[in-house]
Amino acid sequence: MGFLMGTGFIDHVTAFSSRTPNQEDRIGQFKTHRHPEAEITLLIKGEGYYASGEQNARVSAGNMILIPSAAPHSYVCIKHWEGYSLHLHELEMPAYPQYLFQQAFSQRTGPILKARLTGVHLERAAGAMKQLAQECREPSSEEFLPDLLRNSLETLLLAFHVCAVDSAVAEPSGDTGEEQLIKDAIKQIHQQYHTSLKVSDLAASHYLSESIFRKKFSERTGLSPKQYMISLRLQEAKRLLRLSAKPVEFIASEVGFSSSSRFHDLFVKNVGMTPLEWRKEGQ
Repeated sequence: MGFLMGTGFIDHVTAFSSRTPNQEDRIGQFKTHRHPEAEITLLIKGEGYYASGEQNARVSAGNMILIPSAAPHSYVCIKHWEGYSLHLHELEMPAYPQYLFQQAFSQRTGPILKARLTGVHLERAAGAMKQLAQECREPSSEEFLPDLLRNSLETLLLAFHVCAVDSAVAEPSGDTGEEQLIKDAIKQIHQQYHTSLKVSDLAASHYLSESIFRKKFSERTGLSPKQYMISLRLQEAKRLLRLSAKPVEFIASEVGFSSSSRFHDLFVKNVGMTPLEWRKEGQ
């Protein structure tokens, strides 16, 4: 059973129940396909396989599977399974979930990633999928729908990261101390971009002078820390302007701007139109 959604970053979410197929069905299910959306699948019951290229991953109850946009893959059920499959427009995800999704693939190899969820993490992930399906079918509140969907997606991806770390064999990352420092700073920005986070705070938290931190960050990303934060805030503001009816001033504050006039000026400078013009263009 599928639930379609017109909320921007969600293409659709499906609650599935598949019988154990006969041999002919298995061959059919193993046909490789691809779709433009990224995929997050949570298997509640059953066993099977997901494959992509030379990768063949066995999955079972409690596994969360991540597949990036346009990746060719196939799957087959070998023991009756039930679960949820969520298809997302990767570049339209909210800022922090997008970061978490992309980080999963930057930290691990393979086009198909999986983590085994247990206990409270599995309960939370299943609850988040259930809420996504419910909100897609019967939105409880148009005003707060983007926030509800964002929170559920964050819950899913955080559960994946926690359980993937817990079950992974420790391997050296190959990153130098400096590269890891900048990665940690980027993660902190994605977590706290909507707060009054300052470049001086970032530098101090990584035991660097502000000037040295700015230099290292710019060398690594091509942007100054301030430019990176502004870009992230504007990206999230553009998403909220299209997906919600929240007042512009409220959105400016929500994404981290202390002044609505400053937000307006930066939006016009970077986007080429006012926030209201951007919203109307998307209607």
